[in-house]
Amino acid sequence: MHNALFSIPEKIILAVLTITTFFSFGYELYRRISIIFKGTGSLPFDRIGERLFRVFREVFLHEKVIRERPYPGVMHALVFWGFLVFGLITLDHFSTGFYHPLLSDSTHRFYSYLVIPFSFLVIFGICALAYRRFVTKPKSLGDISLSSGLVAVFIVVLMVTYLVGEMNIDPLIWKINWWIHSLIILGFLLLIPRSKHLHLVLGPVNIFFRPFDQPEHSPVKIDLEGDEEDLDKMLLDLNKLTQNQALDIFSCVECGRCTDVCPASRGGGVLDPKHHFILDLRQPLLDQKDVNVLDRINVEAGWECTTCQACTEVCPVGNQIEKSDEIRRLEVLVEGKVPQEYQKIFSNLQETGNTEGASISSLASKLPVFTPEKDYVLWLGCFARFGLDPTFNASVENFVKILDFAGVSYGVLEHEHCSGDPANRLGDKLTYTMLREHNLEQLKETKKVVTLCPHCAVNLNKEYKKYSQINYTVEHHTQVIGQLIKEGKIKVQMKDSGKVTYHDPCNLSRMLDIVDEPRKAIMSATNNFEELEESGRNTLCCGAGGALWWKKETQGRTHLVRAEQVIESGADTVVTGCNFCYGMMKQGLGPLTPEGKEEVVVKDVADIVAENLI
Repeated sequence: MHNALFSIPEKIILAVLTITTFFSFGYELYRRISIIFKGTGSLPFDRIGERLFRVFREVFLHEKVIRERPYPGVMHALVFWGFLVFGLITLDHFSTGFYHPLLSDSTHRFYSYLVIPFSFLVIFGICALAYRRFVTKPKSLGDISLSSGLVAVFIVVLMVTYLVGEMNIDPLIWKINWWIHSLIILGFLLLIPRSKHLHLVLGPVNIFFRPFDQPEHSPVKIDLEGDEEDLDKMLLDLNKLTQNQALDIFSCVECGRCTDVCPASRGGGVLDPKHHFILDLRQPLLDQKDVNVLDRINVEAGWECTTCQACTEVCPVGNQIEKSDEIRRLEVLVEGKVPQEYQKIFSNLQETGNTEGASISSLASKLPVFTPEKDYVLWLGCFARFGLDPTFNASVENFVKILDFAGVSYGVLEHEHCSGDPANRLGDKLTYTMLREHNLEQLKETKKVVTLCPHCAVNLNKEYKKYSQINYTVEHHTQVIGQLIKEGKIKVQMKDSGKVTYHDPCNLSRMLDIVDEPRKAIMSATNNFEELEESGRNTLCCGAGGALWWKKETQGRTHLVRAEQVIESGADTVVTGCNFCYGMMKQGLGPLTPEGKEEVVVKDVADIVAENLI
């Protein structure tokens, strides 16, 4: 059928349609790319080899998509791989219209042996996805859109017309079929930049440029000794998106994975990351043709975010979805609006250096003071140092017991202030700067820091590095415990203490990528360990992140969702590696425990190891 003749008028029509379509596609793509490059900062080109390999894994192999949602992920992969195979056929198809086939008849026939099976796989995959989209209707996908239906129809028609074109049929019917196939392809190209299917173009680009670390909030550098003019200029720049953030917005596939895993959304709050952090900004970006649109984000939703980064973890196109940092810093620094429940925290941090406004620490007074010859600074954090949950002090003492048992020297700082995590997450970058500079001065003679608080670990290491060079390393106490067990400096006996499970703290698993160490320590002390449904980097936030520990919850039940999972697991003990998770579990498990059943015991990793030392 490659010998079918096309008349001059047909070739002219084809040429006009093709040029017009590609011009429209290029113009709409240019509009969005030009907006992206108006953002602040620049797209990163470091570690190119790692970035390319990530694109190969996540785009071409569909690794992340299949892992997170196996059924729709495999169906999407079938469609994607089918279109890759069809690329050469499509070029040959249009070249045939100008009577200059790209492939010879024999080559075309041989290649069709590969393409035909894939065409059936594509039909199967798109029909399965359409059934899910239009029949089962998962809430996270949102309202049914016309473009989604059109694309499903387009793809099925494309495959059918291709299969018909491979048959030995009448030349006239073949030519009509050819034109239907061509018009569908051109229609698809017109639709791509005007719909969520732009992710087909920008998704791989976004995955390439995605930051390697999370959270990847832009540092807000405040010169405490600078003049008012410099401060005003800095504040003016705060409402601008970065190039990475603008790219995120146009790359969104609208799959709803971020909403599915959001603890605030699952707890009944107003926050919907897909809309509030991404889609609500897309049209304003196009309309305003700049990136000064952060004031369009739902502020109430921004204050509900736990900053757990679950949304970013599951995004199949590499979006850094969470934008509560940007919302809060605008509200606090630019607008001067601070929710009432946080006003006391800010004043305490500014006046005393800790969230509680405390001046005396009974726990710290019992511990040795750090001197440079000691192995570690034992960083307590506000939670332990000032008794946000007094029962957690026992966990600190158990960790100290482990260090003493192993002969590891340590000491606490006399003038340790809050690492700044609450101020940083709540948008008060001025207070955060004051705390950071104070702590860096206190740590100038320190080589190693160990802390039980993942929030402090993230700030003392990752966040502080954004502003200045640090001369110390930071370890979480579960890493230290694990290393002591591995080196034989402590020995732990295994006991049957009922079913034990582990809750991964968000900051520990996602921000610090510490997943295996706590488990190895726990399993050295128990022979009855069982994972929770959501674990590792896919953990579910306890509800305390983003400084929400101090918030009096008015909507939703974010803090109870994880506690419910723990109870449903049938565990007798839940172990965690975070002081805030420890406190939140103790608060949530009690009210949810069924009448007549024993309340689940909450322990830190240090507790279960110290209790079983030999």
